[in-house]
Amino acid sequence: MMFVSNLSIEKWIGNKNEGNLIENPDWSQIEAAIRQLNGKNQTLVTLAADDETYMTIGGGSAGKYVVSVTFDNLDFYNLVDLSKPEATEKLVIGGQEGLYSAKMSVDLRRCLLAARTFSESGKLDSLLSWEENKSLVTV
Repeated sequence: MMFVSNLSIEKWIGNKNEGNLIENPDWSQIEAAIRQLNGKNQTLVTLAADDETYMTIGGGSAGKYVVSVTFDNLDFYNLVDLSKPEATEKLVIGGQEGLYSAKMSVDLRRCLLAARTFSESGKLDSLLSWEENKSLVTV
C-alpha cells in the first residue's frame, strides 16, 4: 500500500496545462512520470497524500530536478546536493522559468530515491540531504 494517494502530472500545451491525475498510483507510474519530466512542456509532478502533505518534483532539463516536501503546507523541505557550489541555475518548473540555488538541483538517482521513500512511507529519505525552508505565509 502506497502512502501517496494521487499523482498529478503537468503537461503544457501552449499556455494550457493538459496534465492528468492518477488516483492510487503504483511505483512504476510514479517513476515513469518523473522520467518524463523534460524541463519544457512537462516540468512538474506532484505526489500527494492529502491537501497538506505532498512532494513536488520539478525540472527535468539536462537531468536536473528540484524536489520539495511539505507535511503541513507551511514548512517545506528541499532535497539538496551539498557538493554543489553556491550558485544559481535557471530551471523551468510549473511551466515557468526561475532561478534556483544550484544545490537544490539534484540528479535523477537522488530524485527517484527521495520519491520512492516518500511514496511508500511518507518520510524524507535519511540517506539524502534535506534543508528546511520556512514559508513566508503567516496564518
